[in-house]
Amino acid sequence: MFKRYCAVAIILMFCSVILTGCWDSSEVDDNVYAIIMGLDKGNENKVIVTVQYPTYTPTRGGQSQTSGNTAEDSRVDSIESPAILESINLMNMAVSRRVSLLHTKMLVISEELAREGVGDFLSPLARFRGTRRTMFVVVTKGRAVDFINANKTGAGESVTKSLELMIAQSKNTGFFPYINFHEFYKQIISNYANPITIYAGVNDFSQIRLQDGSPKAPLVTQKDYKPGELPRMGLVSREFVGTVLFNGDKMVGSLNPYETRCLLMIQNKFKRGIMTIEDRNSPGDGIIFSIRRGRKTYVKGRFEAGKPVIDLGLNIEADIGAIHSRINYERSKLINTLSKQLEGEIKREVERTIAKAKDKYRVDVFRFGKEFAGYFPTIQDWEKYDWLSHFPDTKVNVTVEVNIRRTGLMIESSPITRGKH
Repeated sequence: MFKRYCAVAIILMFCSVILTGCWDSSEVDDNVYAIIMGLDKGNENKVIVTVQYPTYTPTRGGQSQTSGNTAEDSRVDSIESPAILESINLMNMAVSRRVSLLHTKMLVISEELAREGVGDFLSPLARFRGTRRTMFVVVTKGRAVDFINANKTGAGESVTKSLELMIAQSKNTGFFPYINFHEFYKQIISNYANPITIYAGVNDFSQIRLQDGSPKAPLVTQKDYKPGELPRMGLVSREFVGTVLFNGDKMVGSLNPYETRCLLMIQNKFKRGIMTIEDRNSPGDGIIFSIRRGRKTYVKGRFEAGKPVIDLGLNIEADIGAIHSRINYERSKLINTLSKQLEGEIKREVERTIAKAKDKYRVDVFRFGKEFAGYFPTIQDWEKYDWLSHFPDTKVNVTVEVNIRRTGLMIESSPITRGKH
């Protein structure tokens, strides 16, 4: 018995030697890791693939490491081919290190390509083990290569970190959705809802002009912004503005930032944001609120006379940020009136957003289909019903409750005192 134990131990020791090793290992600096991958419609072949990747800088020890990813330390390469994965393979003939998609943060698709259909391009990425489904999906107004060339960092040194923080701004504003590849691809093949993703573009800063002596500008709220049209100036020209709506794998339309916020409220994904409304008692003056989700969004589906009906209830909490008219809305009677006004503004915007998706684009991007699937005994019956074609006939009843919780650091608004001249 002792000899048998010894023989087993010797065999295990021998196996531990011959079965270890890293024959298929790949050193970090043997690869370049794409930060962004972009897809444009090809001219001589099916697709033009663009990747942005960091370069390597030497350290004191003589070893190379990925650079700080500043605008000067990243590279953008494009190649045309019949497929995404072949493009990456062909690119390896020109790039000295193997191009890896393991750490790709974002997939950027041109609007032209998105309107024709992206299913053929997403399927390989969903199947390929060299990509991660946590990367975000963006449709850009214009060419993907232009968007990627404009991807620079405005604060800090790392383009990668800047991109991650930029996407996280969705949770602070609600002006664009927080959608990764896994969720987007899942919705494309779903019969419960239609997919959405981030809408982006490049701004040439021509939408803003400095004061030139013109008369005082009016108060404009809920403006219909599109990518590339934000009235701003700055270092970074790429921007995320609103939501792209898909029917299957084809883009059919978009929502502006304010409509996007309503969409996220309905989906129970809205976190917080700033909202400005016009003061009814002082036209031309604004009242600014910091709004956030209160209770979970109430969504209940039912059938009435064979027609689908949705009861939707939103609960929003708000803090007063500013009162330009200086009216003392902090008083209990007026603050209730202010709450009702804010309720009305949010309800109208939510109803307008639902009507736009339902009547104009005929897509269920609110995921209402999940509320009706339980009425069918089998999945086959549900699929036969074809919810996506019935969604435009759905009646949606919207109720909104707003509670103004705080008035900021002021408990009373006082008028501004001016001397006589």
